[in-house]
Amino acid sequence: MQNEPFQLGICMAGAVSAGAYTAGVLDCLLEALEGWEQKRGQDGVPTHRVTLSVIGGASAGGMTGLLTAAAVQQPGAKIFYKSWVEMEADSMANAMLDPTDISESGLLSSLLNGSFVERLSQQAIAAAKYPTRTLPAYIHSSLKLFTTLTNLKGYPYNISFTSERQKTVHSMSVHSDFACFQLADSPLTDAEQLTEYRGHAEPGWIPLNVAKGVNTKLLQKAIMATAAFPLVLKPVRLKRAKKMIQHNPWLNQQGLLLDMLSEEHISLQVDGGLMNNEPFEKVRELLQGAMADKRNPESERDSFSSFTNTILMIDPFPNTPDFQENDSLQLTNIARQILNAMLHQMKAKPLPIADMMNKEKAGQFLIAPVRYKGNPEEKIEGAKAIASGVVGGFGGFLSKRFRLHDYALGQYNCARFLQNHFTIPLKQFHLHPLFSKGYEDIDLRPFLSDNKDSVQIIPVFNLQKQAPDWPVSDIDFIKELKPAIQKRSAAILSNISRHWFKKRVLQLGGFLFINRYVANAVVRHIQSALQLHQLVQ
Repeated sequence: MQNEPFQLGICMAGAVSAGAYTAGVLDCLLEALEGWEQKRGQDGVPTHRVTLSVIGGASAGGMTGLLTAAAVQQPGAKIFYKSWVEMEADSMANAMLDPTDISESGLLSSLLNGSFVERLSQQAIAAAKYPTRTLPAYIHSSLKLFTTLTNLKGYPYNISFTSERQKTVHSMSVHSDFACFQLADSPLTDAEQLTEYRGHAEPGWIPLNVAKGVNTKLLQKAIMATAAFPLVLKPVRLKRAKKMIQHNPWLNQQGLLLDMLSEEHISLQVDGGLMNNEPFEKVRELLQGAMADKRNPESERDSFSSFTNTILMIDPFPNTPDFQENDSLQLTNIARQILNAMLHQMKAKPLPIADMMNKEKAGQFLIAPVRYKGNPEEKIEGAKAIASGVVGGFGGFLSKRFRLHDYALGQYNCARFLQNHFTIPLKQFHLHPLFSKGYEDIDLRPFLSDNKDSVQIIPVFNLQKQAPDWPVSDIDFIKELKPAIQKRSAAILSNISRHWFKKRVLQLGGFLFINRYVANAVVRHIQSALQLHQLVQ
């Protein structure tokens, strides 16, 4: 164990535009690992290794995770920053309200236009086509990357019953889906990789080599699919070889999917956060599987004196669900509670609750937004700490200033986390064979937490990040969205009914009254949310 790397798995929760925060955290984490690698071999530098082995996520977290395959080989392209902060404009609202997606296709597939996701993901992947570096030592050569998906058609399976009925088979379907990739050095083309398992990827895991263009189109489709917020952004058709589904135990549970799929299976996918917004149990499964042959008993997984891997969860919205008792029999309240119950039950983890609630956890860590107001004792946490936390998580699309703040806060929180919280208590540190050996004969003082009671797992070198100022804007910029909202509303209303008479009535009503009403209501809602979040003056 002394010479083996410590395995790190990252899980990134769904976040909508608050993916800017997640991207900032991940960018800082990679910077810390890179800074350590650059100093390796010098006097006073710890010798142990930490290897990033698994990255999983949902929605915005899944998008960021999949982009890591491109970002680590082309750091100069600033893929995280350009994808999540710069985007295509200061405000993405006009692009998302653009009605050309409706007029060109003749279909109303989503409330907003999400075509910018396709363009940004394409640019990010293209930026890494000519890598400026080989895969860094802190990235596992067979790194696994996955994102959750929601398969609208689902995978069918049958349950047999003994019955008086002639038909004794009961049909059901599973809608929780995954896009699973594994870095692989393979000379095969996209078409060959769809049917072959050469390239060192495990069965059921899609071989990925961004530099050589292997399965990059499928990678982009997966990014778009997990980004497809239900009803708000357009679903994505994902084409995968049948073998990629049959051989993946997450998808083909108990070998149920044998002959019912075509050789190239096409599925309609939306946001994976609908089914599993925080897939840390899957990251844990992969980490434990990778370490199974290292004889690391599960009982030692959460022991600071013996753990060999851990999960780092990045969650911009970690707030506790509202379980306040409300026994009102009003229909609207019942509907709200039913929807809330369904969503939380779908996201419930198939793990022992007692195990998850255990507070002694060396096997899992969390980075979530924390914003300080003048002194360390006065702080704001969770959604209120990030600018993108407004308007249901879509607030970051309104202004680059909001996204820039959240990205910088992610970097700042990550730097503090690595310095003070991603650590091993001193009383267990000397018992751990890997870390005690890595820090052997090295002055521990530069690598202690601020409380001087624990040692950093990833040694921090000159990782200076500043807490960003809160991005307060003039409220008038929201009023400029009215014309774009009216155009989008008109296009939606016009598409609702194809009967010429109803369509004409809707068009007239839309332009004369409905569009104006909708635009004013939307603007008032956004302005109220921004004021409540203290983002406008």
